[in-house]
Amino acid sequence: MTLLAILLGFIWLSWTLSVLWRYRQRQPVNGQLSVSILIAYASQTGLARTLALQQQQALGGPKIASLMALSELIPTQLAQFQKVVFVVSTYGDGEPPDNGRRFYRDLLALNKTTSVNRGGKHNANNGILSNVNYEVLALGDSRYPKFCQFAEDLNHELTKLGAKLNTPIHKQDQCQPEPTQHTVQLWQLKARVNLTNELDTGLFHLRLSSKQKGVQWQAGDLVVIYPYNDLKAIPRRYSVASVPDDGEMSLIVRQHQNDNGTSGFCSDWLTSKLALTDSVMLQLEQNVLCHINNNQLPLLLIGAGSGLAGIRGHLAQRTHRVNAGETWLIYGEREVDSAQTLYQEFKHWQQTGVLTQLDYAFSRDPVTPCYVQDVMRDKWLQIADFLGENGQIYVCGRYDGMGTAVDSLLLNALGSDGYQQIQSQGRYLRDLY
Repeated sequence: MTLLAILLGFIWLSWTLSVLWRYRQRQPVNGQLSVSILIAYASQTGLARTLALQQQQALGGPKIASLMALSELIPTQLAQFQKVVFVVSTYGDGEPPDNGRRFYRDLLALNKTTSVNRGGKHNANNGILSNVNYEVLALGDSRYPKFCQFAEDLNHELTKLGAKLNTPIHKQDQCQPEPTQHTVQLWQLKARVNLTNELDTGLFHLRLSSKQKGVQWQAGDLVVIYPYNDLKAIPRRYSVASVPDDGEMSLIVRQHQNDNGTSGFCSDWLTSKLALTDSVMLQLEQNVLCHINNNQLPLLLIGAGSGLAGIRGHLAQRTHRVNAGETWLIYGEREVDSAQTLYQEFKHWQQTGVLTQLDYAFSRDPVTPCYVQDVMRDKWLQIADFLGENGQIYVCGRYDGMGTAVDSLLLNALGSDGYQQIQSQGRYLRDLY
């Protein structure tokens, strides 16, 4: 275990004990106080929820502290609690995770309404949350410019409504546990195929095998890979493009090109330097917010480029399920002639009935260039009918461009209420990077 792992563990333990001590200092002697603590979390991959659950258990369990996702709350409900502990991560370009977005929008709207009612001025001492004391544990990665930005924004809006931050925000950096011999697995590269005709930024399908038996994961999960098997290197995460029933692990990796013309450190290793039969050190990472538990419901898959990985994982899962629901894929690539190998696999999924409908979007088509969001816009009435009351949407690919454009289109097409509904019901899943 490294000094960094020990330090992070000590910070987490110290923070937990400090919360517990401050709570017990306020406990009445007769112990008859009803639940007055709320632990609220916002998580994209499930880590914040795990830590929030640990916090609840440390405080004495559900009889002492309530545990809720921000998506289950409205801001005014915070006033029902004497103390609130927020455990939140930051997503994308400093944004809230999906299950914290509606709460944060409501918080902004509440602050705006309160400000208008007071002639444009905030008075924190008389705010509607002035009886609320809170603490924040922020999860993030300092390699990104907006480190723990959502925690900062959340704190800013809460204080304007009168809530009081008890201690400075706890920022936990690089929350991925340090690799150990018990968590790292060795997989062997058995095949690698370029799915496109592009040589400099090709899309590669890697097939890996392992001698370890009984390894389990679900569609939507991730792998953490250490470039050149160096456990001290900055790890990269990739969506798993298969399920255990396939008998192997598949990855879809784009050969990344940096702005200065150099190749991406990890993607170059995986797509060109790693030799067949060489080993890859990796860790499996659950991504529970991208799990689809009911495969009998209609599923709309949306992705582009290497986003095919997560999409392929869900298609593979439905292949092995009885009575799987209808599946519609909208997939984007650059050029129509660049992915003939890929099209053969799509055709196979259609012929076997796994794919009910398939639409392409080619951004560099010389005649009709378009993106996946353009296909969605043109076919929205058909999509709405396909989804019905309980259909699910899964989006995988780049956050910038495709991810934000699809999200904006869904918000406009569904309206604020409809958009919030599919989020709160867990019907809108995103694996963006």
